[in-house]
Amino acid sequence: MYKKVDCNSSLTATRAFCSATTNRLCSRNVTAHPSQTVRTPGVGLLESSLWLTFVIAIGTLLRFIRLGTKSFWLDEAASATLARLDWHAFWGAITHRQANMVLYYLLLRGWIKLGSSEFVIRSLSVLAGVAAIPAIYLLGARLFGPKAGRVAALLLCVHAFHIRYSQEARAYSLFMLLAIMSCLFFLLSLEQPSRKHWAAYILLSTLMVYAQVFGGWMLLAQWISLSFRRGAIAWKQFLLSVSIICLFVSPLAYSLLFASDRTQLHWLTKPTLQDLYKLSLDMTGNGSPFLLLAYGALVLISVVPGVGGIRSHSADSWKYWFLSTWLVLPVALVLVISLRWPVFEPRYLIFCLPPLVLLGSDTLIRIGSRVLFASALMVVLGLSLSGTYSYYRGRADAEHTDDWRDATRYVLAEVRASDAVLFNYSEERLAFDEYQVQFHVTGSPIHEFPEQTDLELLTLRPSRPSPELLDKIFTGYKRVWVISAYQPNQYSLPAEVALKAHFSQHGDRSFGFVRVELFHDKIPEASGRRETSAQ
Repeated sequence: MYKKVDCNSSLTATRAFCSATTNRLCSRNVTAHPSQTVRTPGVGLLESSLWLTFVIAIGTLLRFIRLGTKSFWLDEAASATLARLDWHAFWGAITHRQANMVLYYLLLRGWIKLGSSEFVIRSLSVLAGVAAIPAIYLLGARLFGPKAGRVAALLLCVHAFHIRYSQEARAYSLFMLLAIMSCLFFLLSLEQPSRKHWAAYILLSTLMVYAQVFGGWMLLAQWISLSFRRGAIAWKQFLLSVSIICLFVSPLAYSLLFASDRTQLHWLTKPTLQDLYKLSLDMTGNGSPFLLLAYGALVLISVVPGVGGIRSHSADSWKYWFLSTWLVLPVALVLVISLRWPVFEPRYLIFCLPPLVLLGSDTLIRIGSRVLFASALMVVLGLSLSGTYSYYRGRADAEHTDDWRDATRYVLAEVRASDAVLFNYSEERLAFDEYQVQFHVTGSPIHEFPEQTDLELLTLRPSRPSPELLDKIFTGYKRVWVISAYQPNQYSLPAEVALKAHFSQHGDRSFGFVRVELFHDKIPEASGRRETSAQ
């Protein structure tokens, strides 16, 4: 006969022993995590089965608000153009310059059949952003219990940085969703090894990298975190999974390293302390420095005692090492690499947002008093909603956006058949052409320069007007429109000087950051000098 053991009395006795002695063996791991405590009936709102549904509904609403208000900016226009290309041109663009985010472009090719408006095209990103809310709940529940998962879902629901990129026709919300799911199945594969879990981990991790190449940093963080883990690890299955993932992403690596011209990030500069501060504000929801301090305190309170448990070789302490590695390692590596090859941009690091939210949630649910817990949660939510409100105000501010929609509409209304339209930065023609498609302009008499196809604009390195191109425009056209979202700088100055030397009249109009200029009334002396020079 086996003697029945009361586990609850055993844990109570152990806690009493720890509180009555100064034995150094007693640690955080003896005290049960809130997820392991016995639950009492009469649960509150956070324990309700309807809570997650409510949070998802609010998150959906927040991500659809003003979705179609803003015009596409250049990168979004490139996404829409890629989605419309025929398959031959599409794969040509992917192979030679647009391999990053290929998974998103493939999904968008099907999605765009529903419509071509900003609202419809961006709604694909909204779906991925909304799906991240239950995904982070599942991950939080796996790490720290259902209550932590619900709090994490609530914090992500109102997070301005996540809302912003859930409203953009780019892959960032999809990337973050797949990063969360990859980490969830990474944990499941370690804790409950099975072919099903490892297969799901391989699939989700591969899709994550194809959604955004920075997913490689996510994988590296996962794998390095295992150096802090103690206990049984199915190394054979793990190494096999790593090998398969590397095999599956090798075509993307080949395309980026050898087939692509690798100039997509040429506009980035070396990061400064101001850039790092901006990243910190973005990651904490753009609420204010107070929200940054609040998240910083919550993360430290969670991590410092958590990683201290490594001495006891507990699985619980590894979770904190895992989240800390996920949060810090990619940012650190990108900063170091950017000292030589700039690759630092806050939106590329959006996948580091989930561990921040999860660690903050862990600290909040550890607050014993319900009043203090509710107060702390309300403070974080209030500051987060302030950041979300500021984001919506900025989204409605047409003066601080690339308003290609109204700029294109204005030019199409005023242009003449004999006019030339010049783009000071060749790739920006994609945005102008996209809105011609949106406005159903067919057989337009506009002469656009540079004279490149969509495929060429997507695969060739962006260029500035050459002297030969300017001479061709001066010779053949009496009026020249110049359109650019880039403010005048040393690269645009030569073209502007040449235009002013050949035309006596110059007018300009701004549409947010997009500047439209019209040069007309040729100067006879300039034309004569050009003809003499040609002879």
